[in-house]
Amino acid sequence: MTEKKNKSGLISRREFLKDAGLLVGGTAIGSTILLTACGGDTTTETVTSTKTVTTTAAGGTATVTKTETGGTATTTVTQSKFVCPIDGQEFDSLEELQAHFEAEHGGEEAPAVGQTISFILNGKPYTKVVDPSWDLHYFLHDVLGCVEIKTFCYRGACGSCTVIMDGRPILSCMTLAVDADGTNIETSLGIALSKHALLEPYIKHHCMQCGYCTPGFVATAKALLDRNPDPTDEDIIEALAGNICRCGTYPAHVVAIKEAAAAMKGEG
Repeated sequence: MTEKKNKSGLISRREFLKDAGLLVGGTAIGSTILLTACGGDTTTETVTSTKTVTTTAAGGTATVTKTETGGTATTTVTQSKFVCPIDGQEFDSLEELQAHFEAEHGGEEAPAVGQTISFILNGKPYTKVVDPSWDLHYFLHDVLGCVEIKTFCYRGACGSCTVIMDGRPILSCMTLAVDADGTNIETSLGIALSKHALLEPYIKHHCMQCGYCTPGFVATAKALLDRNPDPTDEDIIEALAGNICRCGTYPAHVVAIKEAAAAMKGEG
């Protein structure tokens, strides 16, 4: 996915630390990427000025304005905060931000332009900064490492990247990562870890051969049983219509899902 990362404007930890030490005219300044992308928290008091001196230092950008009228002088200082692109924490100096980034996010990459989102993934809460151009599949699979979400057509036609968002099966490759804000997401791994009733019937009835499409089928089937605990054959066939299996195991899915439904009702 190297090409995709280049398009999204990711910066590595090495690039982050290198950029944070830029020198302009012999004066060290904070990371221009961070200050531009993440914004500065500034408070400015407007005064009438006759002389303005702007200095830039590692601790932030300070603008000092002096007004000399009748023997008096007024000084206004605008201090830019340094904002972590991963978790949004603010720091008064670049050194503090560097230390925080190295200690807390040493292995992570940060988007140059991002939006902070909070969501639940397989029962665990997350708060992350995502690039507005990222799709949910890329974010979950490549950034968070959810390799159970498969990459097949990447055009919304195969169903292998299906996850459950707020109870609905969705195609993660056709969903923006920013749309995950405030949602509850389940993947096939979360379903497996919960020891869902689907697992044993899927194994028993050989619902997979190569297994590549299976995570998408399991997510779709689980969402079906959540909203319809007693599905008919037609209900199952309709629900799975968006999932493609090149090995042709379709009939086995119907049997397995009906058996799981029976087990969930205590009939198995």
